[in-house]
Amino acid sequence: MSVAENKPAISYAEILRLAWPASVAASVTPLLGAVDVWALAQSSRPLDIAAIGLGSVIFSLAYWTFGFIRMSVAGLTAQAAGAEDEAEARAALVRGGVIGACIGVALVVLQFPIGLAAFQLLGTGSEASAETLAHGRTYFDIRIWGAPFALASYAAFGWLTARGRTDFLMAASLFMTLLNIGLDYWFVMGLGWGAAGVAYGTLIAEIAGFFAAMAFVLVLLKDHGGVKMHWRPQEFWKAERLSRTVAINFDIFIRTMLLAFCFAWFVQRSGAFGDVTLAANQALLQLFLFTGLALDGTAIAAETLVGRAIGARDRATGKARYVQAVRKTFLLGCIAAVLFTLFYWAAGSPLIALLTPEGPIREDMNAYMPWVIISPLIVVIGFQLDGIFIGATRSREMRDSMIVSAPIFLAASVWLANSWGNHGLWAAFSLYFILRAVTLAIWLPRIARSFDS
Repeated sequence: MSVAENKPAISYAEILRLAWPASVAASVTPLLGAVDVWALAQSSRPLDIAAIGLGSVIFSLAYWTFGFIRMSVAGLTAQAAGAEDEAEARAALVRGGVIGACIGVALVVLQFPIGLAAFQLLGTGSEASAETLAHGRTYFDIRIWGAPFALASYAAFGWLTARGRTDFLMAASLFMTLLNIGLDYWFVMGLGWGAAGVAYGTLIAEIAGFFAAMAFVLVLLKDHGGVKMHWRPQEFWKAERLSRTVAINFDIFIRTMLLAFCFAWFVQRSGAFGDVTLAANQALLQLFLFTGLALDGTAIAAETLVGRAIGARDRATGKARYVQAVRKTFLLGCIAAVLFTLFYWAAGSPLIALLTPEGPIREDMNAYMPWVIISPLIVVIGFQLDGIFIGATRSREMRDSMIVSAPIFLAASVWLANSWGNHGLWAAFSLYFILRAVTLAIWLPRIARSFDS
């Protein structure tokens, strides 16, 4: 009997143990955005929803662009864990944390030119009012100070995921979200600060979330030999290791920058239809993201399981477990997508009523809600493939997929929006996710073949 046959099979229970906390952790970010929408909708300044839509898109662009920190740390740590190399697993955490903190400090230092350029671009060709743009700038000026903490947290989150402790990831994310919700209520509903209140709540929560994540990292270090063990500082910046880290990070940087730009483009083009449609699209986008990121739980499970399979010393064992991870996470992801679609079909109107009061914003949300209803079926394949490619650290294919898909989306968004208005914009956005899935699926067999080389 082979080593692969002796190795216990990956069970659905193991996948669910990793996936459901990761789903909760991933979905709290758009849930927080939905709470922002709700708080502002109930306040005396409901059109500040459009303002935070403009302001937050800058952070989406920046933070998603630097999402390579979480992804590269997750992939490299999972492979180190599969090879039972504890020192390299810790080195991946240090490299990612230092890179994230340095980028965050650079964003703070360069905040004035970044803000000036970003709001000029967002205001170009937009029908958003001067007041909306001004409140969006206020949101940006406050929240930017949390960048070093938010980006350093990415390394901790990726590391916790790769070590199989998605429960710690969930706990840190929930703590940050619940704190932010409480601060939102106080600052917006209680003090009437509008977009500035949302920004202060997010800033405080991001700083607190960093310290919560690091506390869980310390707990996990104690469980793997102790906090003081397995450190090899001389290898943190070793040329060979650093070169691989930089190469992976650069490819995922390009990929994620294009992804974030496409989301930013969607929001900017929403502004062409006026403040009301911009506010409606911003609110619907939170539901869209909630669905996609909740589905990301099985993708995050795939990151961990695929990474460990790639790192396994016995190639036959690794390939067998890789195939199991791909098939079983795909199946669970697709089941979840169907359930989310049924949920939005049944509960879409009540959710909209919960988020917004009677009026034009609610009317627009109801008109475009069908795109959110079908979104789980559209995004699930691409999200799942992302997890597989991250675990395998196949960053070049992820980059190339986005290079192909993004320009097609940009062209389609202009053409379809001119023909069908905001429905055309949503149609182009959906096409974009389909293209991402198709291109990654074409390159998927390369990973299985790598086990035979």
